Amino acid sequence: MKSHALLFRFVFLLSLLGFVSTVPADVIDPFSASQGPFTVGPGEEISEQEAVIFTPSVLGGFRVVAPAVDEDAEAGSKAKLEIDDGVFHCEVEFPSDNNTLNNGACGGGYDRGDGPVFDLTGSTAFRFNVQSVVGKMSIGVTLVDTNEDISLGFIQDVTPGVVSIPFNQMFSPTSPTGVDLASIDNIAMAVLNQEGKEGSITIDEFSTDGTIGVGPVVLPDDIFPEEIPGTYYNFERDGEGCQLTRERDEVTFILTCYFYNQGEQFWVIGVGGLNGGQIIFGNLTITSGADYGNNFKASDVVRENFGAAFMNWSDCNNAELELVPVLPGFEQITLALTRVVPTTCGGGGVVGDALSWMGAYFDAQRDGEGFHFGVEEGSVFVMTWYTYLNGKQVWLIGTGTRDGMRVVFDNMVITSGADFGSAFNPADVVRQTFGSIIVDFTDCNHFTATVNSVLPEFHNLILDVEKIVPGVCQ
Repeated sequence: MKSHALLFRFVFLLSLLGFVSTVPADVIDPFSASQGPFTVGPGEEISEQEAVIFTPSVLGGFRVVAPAVDEDAEAGSKAKLEIDDGVFHCEVEFPSDNNTLNNGACGGGYDRGDGPVFDLTGSTAFRFNVQSVVGKMSIGVTLVDTNEDISLGFIQDVTPGVVSIPFNQMFSPTSPTGVDLASIDNIAMAVLNQEGKEGSITIDEFSTDGTIGVGPVVLPDDIFPEEIPGTYYNFERDGEGCQLTRERDEVTFILTCYFYNQGEQFWVIGVGGLNGGQIIFGNLTITSGADYGNNFKASDVVRENFGAAFMNWSDCNNAELELVPVLPGFEQITLALTRVVPTTCGGGGVVGDALSWMGAYFDAQRDGEGFHFGVEEGSVFVMTWYTYLNGKQVWLIGTGTRDGMRVVFDNMVITSGADFGSAFNPADVVRQTFGSIIVDFTDCNHFTATVNSVLPEFHNLILDVEKIVPGVCQ
């Protein structure tokens, strides 16, 4: 892999990601949020969990980094990357300088995600404040706009001080006019060694010479936000799954996923927005500590960051979910998911007066538990209740039948027995009837849930809940 090709690895990694919106600024990254140190050899890569950090200190809300060494470099070659205390430091080392394929690099990337595009028309150049350089090092920047056109720029033989890459000196392999500077989707930077020799560089700021403005939100043409809410599962992993709702602001998506860990249930919840057929849920939350029903206290709920999830749609009924846990004991896993109740892609999604009932509901006095209410094609209602028993998470799921403003879930099911990730076996799932939950809507933002349990450890209960993201009822 040649030096310029290394830069495209960072662009490809960015194409998998998306997150939050930006605000006007000229600093892309002050390097105040730490990552690393990372060291890789020929052909090695750090994990995606290590590569991504979510931080408001950088443009777009998250940073992706990657050190890399050419897979044909000499054995013992290394690329080292560390971001700490306001500096980006990259070092490439080779056993000798006799191999022209001794190429190494370190890169960082910044994506606008589901937010407004980056508008660079208020600037004319990228700037790097270089503290020190050893050997011959280059800096490269790649821009990708919402039309997927690419522009690249390089600085050869970098020296200490403020160095610049003017926009008008960047070249495009995809367009004779280059990228649309008013509609930038992501920005990637990389430092690379030259002539197959080792070196190092330290940078303390990556910025532009003018403002970075907020452009419009550009939505995808092929994956429509109104068509993807639903309950998803993998047929070969029946017994676990996820529920996705589009909330009443028509922008926010809430994802809940229900799994197992050593035979016991657990669930996670996260918030994201659709961008280019993908949603990143940057902070999935897992909870514990509370009890069931009348014994529930919001103050008992303990929240932890479970990790992140990346959900990509191939069409409106099929998605790939990549879970990247940060909690010990949970492996990274990718699941191919399909909707339990498919819809017609391009048909506008689910219709009907009950559509406004879709959403995530909770009682503000019982924050930490709640309901996820789904409205599927053909007036199918799917609801998951996320609660606790003796400090541990519990989830129940069922399908309901409508009668006016009432939906009756007469066979809510509680499960157990399976494990997480590669250890999951659908044959291990034990299903048990919990009882029924009757949902009575007062309007599209509020309902009363009457819980009738047939299990002795769960008493009957009445809960009044409201939408987390309310909307106007018609």
